[in-house]
Amino acid sequence: MAQLARQRLSQAERRDQLLRCAVLDAAKVGLGRLTHAGVARESGVAVPTVFAYFGNRTALVEATVEEVKRFYLELAAHWHRPEIPARAAIEGHIRAYYASIHSALPYAQVWLEWCTAVRNEFGIWTSFLDYYERMIGLLAGSVRRGQRQGTIGKSVNAVDAARLLVACGVTVTQLHFMQRDRREIARHINCTLRLALGDEPARDPGGPG
Repeated sequence: MAQLARQRLSQAERRDQLLRCAVLDAAKVGLGRLTHAGVARESGVAVPTVFAYFGNRTALVEATVEEVKRFYLELAAHWHRPEIPARAAIEGHIRAYYASIHSALPYAQVWLEWCTAVRNEFGIWTSFLDYYERMIGLLAGSVRRGQRQGTIGKSVNAVDAARLLVACGVTVTQLHFMQRDRREIARHINCTLRLALGDEPARDPGGPG
């Protein structure tokens, strides 16, 4: 019996595959040295195939950082859902980000470079600013929701707390690449959560119930 022909990827599936390979290659060589040839080697396709999806180097780099943006915004959106209590959502999000460094290391490598690309080559700093504001919005929204739920103190400034939490992501990523002990990194996460959110307010024993 003749061997079945290998199934072709759809255009959407191929593009997703190439983007994942672009992230892998960018993690190895840096966004500034990302090329169609490198992505082709990583994905096992011909160079013209990569050009068919990303017409020039600017389009390739832009699409790569957009893939990283999608990855982390989807991770955040999973946690910042109204059915998850706000404080648990924030803490779960920060710990899930740290776990993702281990499960999706190339994304963390590209993210760390992206968040310091202030020269705006290929427009990637502008893209990061959009990501940053959206992430601050998600985190600050959950802080305000936690204040309404009584699990975060009213004196906490929601935007400042959100900025501390985003900065924690940068530090945690750096500590990982410094090969610091996981317990040390977990301690830093716990410290940042306390600084950003404060201790959970005590319940009023004289309240309803």
